[in-house]
Amino acid sequence: MGKSKIVFYSWVGNTAAVANEIQIQTGFDIERIEDKKELKKSNIIGASMGAFFGFKRRINPMEFDLAGYDQILLGAQVWAGRTTPSINTYLQKASFTDKKVWLFITHADNKMPKDIIDSISKRIEKKGGKVVDSISFTTIMTAVNLPANYKDDLRGWLIKNCLIS
Repeated sequence: MGKSKIVFYSWVGNTAAVANEIQIQTGFDIERIEDKKELKKSNIIGASMGAFFGFKRRINPMEFDLAGYDQILLGAQVWAGRTTPSINTYLQKASFTDKKVWLFITHADNKMPKDIIDSISKRIEKKGGKVVDSISFTTIMTAVNLPANYKDDLRGWLIKNCLIS
């Protein structure tokens, strides 16, 4: 197994909570995608509209070539049934050539975000990567909500995918 990295975007903190739990369980390197300009929590409607229309946002400089990593665990949120503008930017800039990618998704509704997983997977595969598997967590949009049983679900998923033993 090659070197692995967790990359994620989180606005409210739910995706960050999942990413941090993955890091605790695996010890993998971790990097947060950060907006260049802070997105105010009071602008939830504008943020949702940006996602709905597939917009991109300026994000802080980060490692886009993923050199030295064979495996990427990518964390994304769902807004208005779409990927966030910051994830759109990251997917456009990152090089996934010969990378295995696992997706972890947080969303506020109770339906499996299959369309999001398919959309992200197609963009990664178009850039030479392969999405191996995904997991999603239903969360509360306005507050960090990661029940204790998510840790067990996450651990089972990591074991199933041979990311931990």
